[in-house]
Amino acid sequence: MALSLVVLLSLGFGYLAVALVFAARQEALFFKPRRALSALPAAVGLACEDLALTAPDGVSLHAWWVPGPASPAPGLPGRFFTLLYLHGANVNLGDRLDALRFWHDLGFDVLALDYRGYGRSGGRASEAGLHRDVQTAWDWLAGRRAIPAGRIMIAAESMGVSLALALAGAQRPAGLVLEAGFTRAADVAARRYPWLPVRLLCRLQLAAEDLIGGVRSPKLLVHSVDDRVVPISLGRRLERRAAPPCRLLKVRGAHARACVEAGPRYRDGLCRWLEALEMRDGVA
Repeated sequence: MALSLVVLLSLGFGYLAVALVFAARQEALFFKPRRALSALPAAVGLACEDLALTAPDGVSLHAWWVPGPASPAPGLPGRFFTLLYLHGANVNLGDRLDALRFWHDLGFDVLALDYRGYGRSGGRASEAGLHRDVQTAWDWLAGRRAIPAGRIMIAAESMGVSLALALAGAQRPAGLVLEAGFTRAADVAARRYPWLPVRLLCRLQLAAEDLIGGVRSPKLLVHSVDDRVVPISLGRRLERRAAPPCRLLKVRGAHARACVEAGPRYRDGLCRWLEALEMRDGVA
């Protein structure tokens, strides 16, 4: 009896310790910044300008300005727009060169940002800090490049989706392409740590489902039916909460890898959506 009680108490204290670690270190567990850049744009044939932006709290941010094709073909749907590209939680810009090439080849000028703590950006990742970072990138496009909101598109992946929606609610871009978005941080943490009471402990919001109803810009939700990190059920929840106009494009492939693994279905669906957007706004 005494031994059983000791075992139970040990297990209980161990569980409590793990829960306290999660509560104290949840940002470090959720944001997993990669510092080293695995490759540079030249590796995929892209010319770019290295940018050093400064967030309102003084943090230095690294970004790439990737101009679109010098003479874009008339049929390229991105030729009228500039794209702000926001990656997910576990990568940096060096891991997403294939995505930058994809958007460039559609005719977009691209501003790609590494959040604080990621890649060559300074500081340490935090939810409030990342919101400052994406606003800083937007301000550079709107101020330094003098690009009107109606000519800026946002493409975001996974964690970047909630950041994009918060930004779009204030700025009203031309449209948003939101890939592998999740509803809120607690939903992802609950899948990752099903044996912890994460919904009680989670301070992080990243609550795309609370934001998407307030964003009036056209939205294309892209989600893989094979996604094992963020299941498509969460993408469908976002679709149900979204303000119109919104469309869900279902693809195949791994988490946040549509530009590489989804093939013609993604490119064709995206191009049709972009062409409809141009006609709706009278851009063409």
